[in-house]
Amino acid sequence: MRASDIARLLTLAALWGSSYLFMRIAVPHVGAAWMVEGRTLAGGFAMAGFVLASRAPVQLAKFWRGFLMMGIVGIAIPFWLIGTALETIDASTAAILNATSPIFGAVVAAFWIGEKLTLEKVLGIGLSIAGIAILVGWTPKPMGAAELIACAFSLVACACYGYTAVYTKVKLKDAPPSALSAGSCLVAAAAMAPFTPWSVAAGPVPWLAWASLAVLGIFCTAIALILYYRLISDLGPVRGVMVTLLIPVFGIFWGVVFLGEPLTAGRLAGCATVLAGCALALGLVRLPLRVGSDAG
Repeated sequence: MRASDIARLLTLAALWGSSYLFMRIAVPHVGAAWMVEGRTLAGGFAMAGFVLASRAPVQLAKFWRGFLMMGIVGIAIPFWLIGTALETIDASTAAILNATSPIFGAVVAAFWIGEKLTLEKVLGIGLSIAGIAILVGWTPKPMGAAELIACAFSLVACACYGYTAVYTKVKLKDAPPSALSAGSCLVAAAAMAPFTPWSVAAGPVPWLAWASLAVLGIFCTAIALILYYRLISDLGPVRGVMVTLLIPVFGIFWGVVFLGEPLTAGRLAGCATVLAGCALALGLVRLPLRVGSDAG
């Protein structure tokens, strides 16, 4: 892997990891619906500008159903769920839970397209579940009902990501990625518009909340997606997906440094266990005993 690829990978992980920080800043002031609306509008227009400037193909007539699916199920719903969760749990916890998206993807792929659940995948799913249990159970004080519901919201958002990852593989493998991203963001903004309390914009919202929305849309969505597609193009999907394992690390880092979130033993142990499970399920690491048994 070239130095430029490593730098791009770390930059992307830092951007996506910071999204939890900026959501945690914005949501208490504008709410989850406004956060989704602001982020998807800013990101959608920024991506649309990139598509026009690069003269990338759009193929809207062919893939409009995919745009709708990705915009509603892949962006609007999970963004709202995570934003709502961040009204109760901290950014570090949400970032760690987000790492389970590939686990849901592996389960959906097994049932939908018959992708084999190998021993590594099964163990990876089990490890990730154990990591979630550690994360919510090993805390300085027991999580209350509201916090557990918030964690459940984050996991449902990850299930949406897992489903749409397989949907993209099956239905949208030939869709132009930049146009798909721009269209999906704008669809998400349109879907959230009826549920967005527009009167909030006239209220006393701190400038930092508005700035966070702009950063979420332009940097954590538009620029991050451009980096991601370049990474996939250069490294391939298997290596590119390594960013999934780095996002929680940066999410915890930003939360600790800028929000003063505690770096507890339970959080570190839960994060390490979830990431180990994801690495197994994604095939980024192999069980050495499997090699010996296959050879025999």
